[in-house]
Amino acid sequence: MDLLNKYKEENMGYIARVTPEEVGVSSESMNRFFHRLRLHKLPMDSILLARHGKLIGEVYYKPYTPKTLHRMYSISKSFTSIGIGLLIEEGRIKLEDPIIRYFPDKLPKDLHPWIAAMTIEDMLKMQTCHLRTTYKEDLSKDWVESFFTTKPDHAPGTIFRYDTSSSHTLSALIERMTEKSMMDYLREKFLDEIGFSKEAYFLKDPFGISMGGSGLVATPMDILRFALIIMNYGKEGNRQLIPAWYIKEAVSHQTDNFVEGAIYEETLGYGYQFWCIRHGGFACYGLGGQLAICLPKQDFICITTGDTTSIKGGNQYIYDSLYEEILPSIQ
Repeated sequence: MDLLNKYKEENMGYIARVTPEEVGVSSESMNRFFHRLRLHKLPMDSILLARHGKLIGEVYYKPYTPKTLHRMYSISKSFTSIGIGLLIEEGRIKLEDPIIRYFPDKLPKDLHPWIAAMTIEDMLKMQTCHLRTTYKEDLSKDWVESFFTTKPDHAPGTIFRYDTSSSHTLSALIERMTEKSMMDYLREKFLDEIGFSKEAYFLKDPFGISMGGSGLVATPMDILRFALIIMNYGKEGNRQLIPAWYIKEAVSHQTDNFVEGAIYEETLGYGYQFWCIRHGGFACYGLGGQLAICLPKQDFICITTGDTTSIKGGNQYIYDSLYEEILPSIQ
């Protein structure tokens, strides 16, 4: 390897570290934010804070380290969405395509017309025909096939219902169209370019399909790198790695949403596998406090990992603490 390529490989995805004050954020406000989370006894694993593309805060709680791989749960959905956007940009699929077009081998003989009418865009917006994640009814059966064979509850494109089998089927679509694993395809298109860790991977279902709804295993810094390129509308330096038009649509309000028992921040709208949040922001959200909170107006990102499942409203407390402590200090 020549020196130039060696330098590029070693510095790929490099994120500068600066003091908060250098980018207009108060160190004291960050300390108050960390202190509030401790007072609430939230079981956090890591917290990363960044502004203007620079890291200003990085905390890991024992036994976690910067290299510890975490299962990111539903943050995976946002990665799957970007994979779909890349396929659209390549001209392989369209948002309005019926999903059954790509899975003729998975369809029942008595195909329900609501299933037949469901589009890729319906799936991205969580406006499928189902009220629940279909493959959870019998994990021993083909997870993708269950999406087409489970009796639908309503017409597609009408109501929001959180359905991880939708994201899983979109992951299967990516792998079917590219003849590559989800991770290999995303690495080829942009993950390697932004310095995503080589150890990161997707868990697979029992039938070998990458779990694009909940199976990403990566480091917190990987998620920050992903959030940065999304905030920059797909550009890494001078290179447009992800179509800007798609990201703008993906992080915008596409549908009103309702999740039973949801915290307030999960009721403000949904894009294409991204959540709309306060202050004109958007988020990637995974079970238990895996969060990528992105605030474009402030050019600010907060990444968290943890296990808040046992604390009612724990994730909302992360949002509230961020908004009330750090945001007012940003200049």
